[in-house]
Amino acid sequence: MTAAALFDLDDTLYRETDYVESGFRAVAGFISSHYGIDEDIVLQEAIEILKGFGRGKVFDILLERLHIFDKETIRYLIYIYRTHEPAISVYPEVIPILEQLRASGVKTGLITDGMAVVQKHKVSALGIARLFDVIIYTDAIGREFWKPSPVPFKMALKMLGVPASDCVYIGDDSSKDFFAPNVLGMKSVQIKREPGINKPAPKVKLYSAQKIINNLSEYFGDDV
Repeated sequence: MTAAALFDLDDTLYRETDYVESGFRAVAGFISSHYGIDEDIVLQEAIEILKGFGRGKVFDILLERLHIFDKETIRYLIYIYRTHEPAISVYPEVIPILEQLRASGVKTGLITDGMAVVQKHKVSALGIARLFDVIIYTDAIGREFWKPSPVPFKMALKMLGVPASDCVYIGDDSSKDFFAPNVLGMKSVQIKREPGINKPAPKVKLYSAQKIINNLSEYFGDDV
């Protein structure tokens, strides 16, 4: 019996690279309006830097390549990126599945890492808050309680009033998503979307999901 279903957010319910590109577009608009550089050129440059160097120093490298580097501008760009209104949308089956779960009496929850202000903007843009009985932004508890910490999972179970054995957790990132659910005795399911933004997973069984799917309907179609 499934009494509750908990979900990850990034690359589970929507495509995280869409958020990144949305943020880059906001940054490109700022640079274009202040420095007269074509917005599309700035956007494509940022995307290429991300592909080549990964996260962390995209804006530093971008401004160096555009010959407009200074630390104050870097701070502006980080602020714009983190506070922009994202142009993102959920995967097609997400809302129908969540509505189906709730109509069947299954409680729903969301557990998401990342800066709380950023994750809240994402949830707002996706329009999915109404479909969850509980939303836990792990950053609001403390950085040390991001996944794979079991703390946010224990909180969700307590708030929903269900035992771990009657709860399933669906995520995408085997470097952090499934350790706590496995340890707590929950069902763990990995959804394999297109390649997401994940870290290498430890080669430890507890970090692996018990089941792998490609679409939420594969798991919930006959389960509720």
